[in-house]
Amino acid sequence: MDLIKNALVNIKGHKLRVFMALIWIIIGITSVILISSIGNGLKEEVSKTVTNVGPNKTSIYFESENAYMNDYNIFLSPFTYSDIEELSFIDGVEKIGPTNSGIDESSIYSFDASFDKKTTYIDLSPLKEDSNTNTLYGRSFSLDDEDRNVIMITMQNATDLFNSPEDAIGKGITINGYIFEVIGVLDENYASDMYDTSYNYDEYYNMPTAYVPNKSFENLVKQYDYSTEIYGLDLVASKNYDVFEVANKVIERLYNLHPSIEGTYMTEDLSYLAESQMYELESMTSSINKVVILITFISLFVGGIGVMNVMYVSVMERQREIGIRRAIGAKPRAILIQFLVESICITILGGVLGIIVGLFATNYAANYIPFKAIPSVNSILFASIITILVGVIFGIVPAFKASRLDPIKAIYK
Repeated sequence: MDLIKNALVNIKGHKLRVFMALIWIIIGITSVILISSIGNGLKEEVSKTVTNVGPNKTSIYFESENAYMNDYNIFLSPFTYSDIEELSFIDGVEKIGPTNSGIDESSIYSFDASFDKKTTYIDLSPLKEDSNTNTLYGRSFSLDDEDRNVIMITMQNATDLFNSPEDAIGKGITINGYIFEVIGVLDENYASDMYDTSYNYDEYYNMPTAYVPNKSFENLVKQYDYSTEIYGLDLVASKNYDVFEVANKVIERLYNLHPSIEGTYMTEDLSYLAESQMYELESMTSSINKVVILITFISLFVGGIGVMNVMYVSVMERQREIGIRRAIGAKPRAILIQFLVESICITILGGVLGIIVGLFATNYAANYIPFKAIPSVNSILFASIITILVGVIFGIVPAFKASRLDPIKAIYK
């Protein structure tokens, strides 16, 4: 304890010098805490996503014996909506439904549109949140339009159906038996911004699409024969049930429901998605750890050099004290331990400050990232151990030099 007290007194007597040496240690430890906390938070977030994809989900699909079957409707007959209702009562089935049960909102559907005695060909898309609709005439969609049959048509549609585009506003055009009120005529110069970013539909269509609310779009598309197509089933098993055992029960029931079917019901293992995501996460975490190690090594090395310089100066300033201690019987080992403890105390102080700053930085950074940063005990322990090692490694040389001073020369120098 006396050694620690003496070390703290000496540190207190040279606060500015010690602080300048500690800056890089604080930076190194702060980076360890901050980056590892963000990495832990990211890992936790991805783990939750993987859990949602998780081992309790799978897909069931049908593979026909005749790979060249031309009748598309026969190909889809292995799954019906009545099947889904019956399969939902199987023990262990939490949720089951068509793999492709919704309308593809990235698609463009073509219809005949008419007004009075004029008819034109119209390409329709559902309005999406990121649709950038700019009107030359009329207005764009509002929240009140979601349950109404309203439409924004293209300049070409307006020209085909009306004497002039201005005349289209407020008129009703007929599409597949539904009457849609024209509320706007689109500016075709902004058409490319309206398309879904995953496809460039402008490469396939000579004119931009018209837009209707989602509900109206679904009503129109459902009139197609292929709106009842079921390509497969998505299965979610109940908690504590093995998903593949439940899937086998579902497949067995499907064979009973379709005894004359020619082909095989098969399950798709979705666990590979989880494995892929976990692999990517581990790869990313490994890269983050390498960056942390590099930053920490550079910072602690520079900080260690600073500590070594502080200890060298301390030895030079206290040569008389060292000589007197040696003259009254202190052994070289005691002198070495004294300066080594002082060096370790300096680096531990830097480590403690680094941990505190790192925790504050983590809490501050949490306001700017979409997930919670999670400090770990392991990173704090790592920071504590590394600071002690820095103190030992960079303090041993000055301490050894102090222990080897000649007491006579040290007193009179």
